Order: sequence, then C-alpha cells, then structure tokens
Amino acid sequence: MPAAATDVARARSPLFTVEDASITFPGVKAVDGVSLDLYANEVHALLGANGCGKSTLIKILAGFHQPDDGLRATFDGSEIDLVATEQQRDHPLRFVHQDLGLVNELSATDNIALSLGFLGSGISVDWKAENQRARGLLARFGVHLDPRRPLSDATAVDRTLLAVARALGDLGDAKHVLVLDEPTAALSSTEVQRLFEAVRELRDAGSAVLYVSHRMDEIFEIADRVTVMRSGRVISSGPIGAMTPTLLTSLIAGEPTEAQAQAETPSRRRTSSARHTEAALAVRDLRSQSIGGVDFDVRRGEIVGVAGLFGSGREAVGYAAAGALPDASGHWEINGASFDRLAVRDAVDAGLGFVPADRVAEGLIREFTVLENLSLAALSDLGSSVRLSRRVEREQASAWLSSVGVRADAIDVPVTTLSGGNQQKILFGRWLWRRPAVLVLCEPTAGVDIGARHALHELLREQAAAGLAVLITTSDLDDLVEVCDRVLVMRNGIVERELTGAAISTPTILAAMETDSGPTRP
Repeated sequence: MPAAATDVARARSPLFTVEDASITFPGVKAVDGVSLDLYANEVHALLGANGCGKSTLIKILAGFHQPDDGLRATFDGSEIDLVATEQQRDHPLRFVHQDLGLVNELSATDNIALSLGFLGSGISVDWKAENQRARGLLARFGVHLDPRRPLSDATAVDRTLLAVARALGDLGDAKHVLVLDEPTAALSSTEVQRLFEAVRELRDAGSAVLYVSHRMDEIFEIADRVTVMRSGRVISSGPIGAMTPTLLTSLIAGEPTEAQAQAETPSRRRTSSARHTEAALAVRDLRSQSIGGVDFDVRRGEIVGVAGLFGSGREAVGYAAAGALPDASGHWEINGASFDRLAVRDAVDAGLGFVPADRVAEGLIREFTVLENLSLAALSDLGSSVRLSRRVEREQASAWLSSVGVRADAIDVPVTTLSGGNQQKILFGRWLWRRPAVLVLCEPTAGVDIGARHALHELLREQAAAGLAVLITTSDLDDLVEVCDRVLVMRNGIVERELTGAAISTPTILAAMETDSGPTRP
C-alpha cells in the first residue's frame, strides 16, 4: 500500500487496539506497557530480536498468557476480553503460528474438522459435507489438493495456507485480525509469493494482518506499517516507507554493530584459499527421487551453498550428502573414507555433522534440557561405556555454550524455553563439539532473528577459517551471499550453474534459479 494510502488509513479509527499490555514472569518483565494499533486494509509487521517480547505479546493476544492488570483491548470500537480468545468461537482474532498445529498424518478434511467441529447429525459424521467444506476453504486460498489425502503429501506452502483457511473458516465475511507468526520460515521463495498473494487478498478485503518475520526483504515487500520491539517495549512504530533495512536493523539490535554496518556490503564475504586444499567431502553421481545425478566437492576451509527453487532437488541434497535420505545412491568420500552406500552412522563416524532443516521436529529432543541436547553427539567422549561423567559433561558443555554464544546459565532449562536462534546454536554446538571435518547445514538460519543470523554467519566463517568444510542448502539467499565461497544452483534435479566470487549476489542467484544457462565464473 502506498504511503499516502497508509496515511489515510491511520486517519480512521483502528480496527483493533491493545493498550498497556504487560506481563511479569519470575525475575523479568517480558512485556512492558506495549500498545499497538492495527488498521483494516493493512499488513502490520512486528519485528524484534529473539527475546524482545514479541512472541509473548502474541501469546497474550491469543489468550494463552494472563497479562498483568491494566491491559485494555478493543475491536471495531468495542472492548473485548483477550483472555477468552481461545474460548470464543466468534472471537475476531485468529492466529497461525510458526508451528502450524496440523496433524500431518491426517487429511485436510480431518484437520479442519478438528478445529471447526465435525458436521453431521451428532451421531455420525457427514463426510461428504466435510470434504465439500474443506474444498471450499482451500479453494479460497488457491490450494487444490485432495482433502482426503494425508497432509504429509502436501507441500509446505499448501499446509501453511490450510492453516490460514482453518483459522478463518468460520468467520465468513466478518471483519477480523489475522496474526501470522513466522509463516515463511519453511517456505521457498516461490512459495512465499503464493502466501503473499493470499495475504494481500485478505488485506484488500478489509482484514488487519499482524505479520511477524525475521526476513527483512519480506517486510519491505508485504508490510504497510512496522513496529519494532526491544526488551519488552515498543521502540519504534511507523509506515514502512519511512524505514530502511539499515535503520530497522539498528532499531532491532539497539545499536549499530560492526556486523550490521557491513550487512549490506557484498565485500564482507571472506576470500577463501580453499581451492588449494583437498576435498573433505566428495560426492559423485548423487541420485534420489528428486536428484538426477549430481557431482560436487567441498574442500577443507570452504563454504559451499546449494540454491534452487522448491522442487529443484536443492532441499534433498543436504540430506542425501549426510546419509539421511534412504533412497539416495551414489559414491561418497568423507574425510578420506569411501562409501558406495551411506547411512547417517557411517557419515558421523567418518567425521560429518548434520543439522537438518526443521530443528524442532528433526534436530532437538523437546523433552531434554539444553545440556542433554548439546552433548548428544559426544556421549562417547564423556565417560566409559557404562557410565557418563556428569562433571565432564557439564564442564565441556559450558565451554561450548560460550563458544557458540549461548548463556551458560541456561544449561539445565528445557531446550524449548530458548529462542529459535539459541536453539539453532545448540545444534551447531552439538556437532562442533565432535570437531567434524564436514558440517552439512539445511536451512541454517530459518526462523532466527537478525542478531542470531549474524552470529551464526560469523561462527561459520570462523570454523571454515580453521579448516572445516561446510555445505549449506537453503532457500534464504542472504545465507548464500553472506558466507559462501561457491554456490551451486540446481534446476530439475541437476546442477545448472556454479557461481563464485562477485557472481554470488542475490540478482545473479535468482536469475540462475529461474533461467537455464551454462556455468558462470567471475
């Protein structure tokens, strides 16, 4: 929406307001006097570093947390009770969280019915009506899948759009506020655009959308206004046209750090001498259902990225390289060991560490503490075959927590209490503890804030400078531009282009992903 239109919207009364939202946990005021206005026909971005309070604020709006006294909320001019958000079926605030809350083993029809209630006589379910309702809701957002099939067969963006359809399914044309919390964390660039089309349609139909994301490019593409939180308070709020990426980064972090000052400078990518070293990882004729025969090397001290649109095979390469894709075939050489078939245990024993794309579902054990998650890959070094030395475990874990930038006093808390960025650092630290020769990372900065992103990038540079070979597969072009020495661009299951040096830029990578061409060298 143009700035002029935004000014007109602000002259009207807001559709939703929250005033003086605060909540105090033992020893900390997580949200401190936050006020927020949301207008119809607007997308309002909510930004802030992990731990700034934005997730807690959303949980207050959702009725999950009981706020301190003094909060007042209104919708369309009438006061509403946020504590009853989840209990009132006609409540105007609807939420799609980063964890979509879907049961992937069930169908779209089942997932919608679990949320909206089952149709039928009260004795039996009218499955024909259920399927018709599901098809109608999905069609509204351009999702054309068989509502009877398990959601595990659906794409990530279709599951996200299903979550939106489910959240709004019983509202009809009524006014509402839709809160989207990190909705693109698991989406490719093409899928992001599909989601944005749906968000714009909702906005243009009169909705207010509160949009939470760490991806700066998305904010400038989709948002009309932006609010920045820091240390539980609102630091700044205004039209997106009055902001720049550098200004927003500074507001989020609190002060311009050296990393932030250099964030938009392509030359900050280090110059690697790895081309003169041996390969720590060599893969030949790698094939799977989505990979059609790929060869690549990653040398010691080198960071190699793999780019590609969703379905290009990019998302499978990291798993296949680490032995985590059962249908993969080819030939692997890892730190001098050769394999014609590769299992994860073989790869780990040879000196390869692997961080999967979904840290919660595939990387962390939610019921374990930070200490227990961190030490999982190094248990053989922490005692005898029958007894673990807790003292050694704690001493070494504290040192590794410090080295990856996580506070050591967090060692005994459940890992789920940490921010997304700190959870990702735990996975990095788990494998770095083993001092691997190769580290394979899938979507390494998904769902982490700007500060954590810079910290993870710096950690990768330091480890590569010390001789670690790093393979990154990601849909986030910033990761590729910021840290990679080479980028392999995939199309239709094969590597179409190899980019190095000055050719590693966002426009060049995008063009390579979308256009057939030969290899490009600087």
